Amino acid sequence: MPMTHKTMEDFARSCGVSRPTLSKYFDDPTSVKPATRKRIEEALRSSDYQPNLFARNLNRKRTRAIGIVVPTVTDPFYSEMVSRIELRLRDEGYWPIVISSHGSTELEMEATRTILSLKVSGALIAPLGLRSDRRTLEKLTQTMPVVYFDTYLEGGTPFVGNNNAQSVSTIVDYLCRSGDAPIYFDIPHVNHNSPERLNSYVAAMRQLGQEPVVIGNTRDYTWDFERIGYEQMEQMLGASGLPGKTILCANDRLAFGVMAAAFAKGLKIGRKADCDLRIAAHDDHPLSRYTCPALTTIAQDFAAMAGRSVETLLALLNEDTANVAPKVSLDAALVMRQSA
Repeated sequence: MPMTHKTMEDFARSCGVSRPTLSKYFDDPTSVKPATRKRIEEALRSSDYQPNLFARNLNRKRTRAIGIVVPTVTDPFYSEMVSRIELRLRDEGYWPIVISSHGSTELEMEATRTILSLKVSGALIAPLGLRSDRRTLEKLTQTMPVVYFDTYLEGGTPFVGNNNAQSVSTIVDYLCRSGDAPIYFDIPHVNHNSPERLNSYVAAMRQLGQEPVVIGNTRDYTWDFERIGYEQMEQMLGASGLPGKTILCANDRLAFGVMAAAFAKGLKIGRKADCDLRIAAHDDHPLSRYTCPALTTIAQDFAAMAGRSVETLLALLNEDTANVAPKVSLDAALVMRQSA
């Protein structure tokens, strides 16, 4: 059976090291001598001791924790981002604390207050955008280093996200070259990505000498994109029909609903001659390759977005402002599948 130690003092004595040395090890294992580190790690393997990180951090001005706030963890896009950020932070010796705002202004404000109360070293935040309480987030940015990712609020807070002008123009160009010019199925403008993508579509179409055509009800504030895609597509197919045979959806989740509604009406989706519709989208959502047919889309660079976000925050924590860009826009890549 593993040895039992109730306190850090007990465990330090069993290791043959002082309590300050043990505390130093838990802060940063590389900060103690290799022989001491080996002795502590051997003792940990034969013991059930776990340090109370929360209690140890209470007396510090700042903890080794980093707050991560996203609109929802049920969306695989944010799940993927959080997973990559968590692993990178752990590699750097930080303890990630993840909080979801569930698309709610009140819960985003509560998450911000929670981060402040936990005395984290810094925060990585994907803000709601349109419904964020700017004063609350501004207070946070004045208190600790903060980096926005995926979307941002106006101001001087560093941001890492997708280059929507590049990504949307890339897929518009592909769709125009490979078939009918696309109509654009828009979503509610919940954050800056939505209007940026719409404006990029309009600009790309005009540059190619095509007339932009935009559909979709964007008035309602909702993150339930699959549902509104299905319901609006069903309504259009049951009424006057669509103004085109190629649809570019603002994001993959919207496309899932659009494709389901088209299938329910007996329409065939794909780029072959016998197909009724071509459907493409944006994001390369982790489930997009498993739709039927697989969804043609634009792949955001998850790895680079997560990596640059963490690197920017670490630079702020180390006061290395020379390596902090105010805004990092990452290019995306076209992923051609069977749907368009």
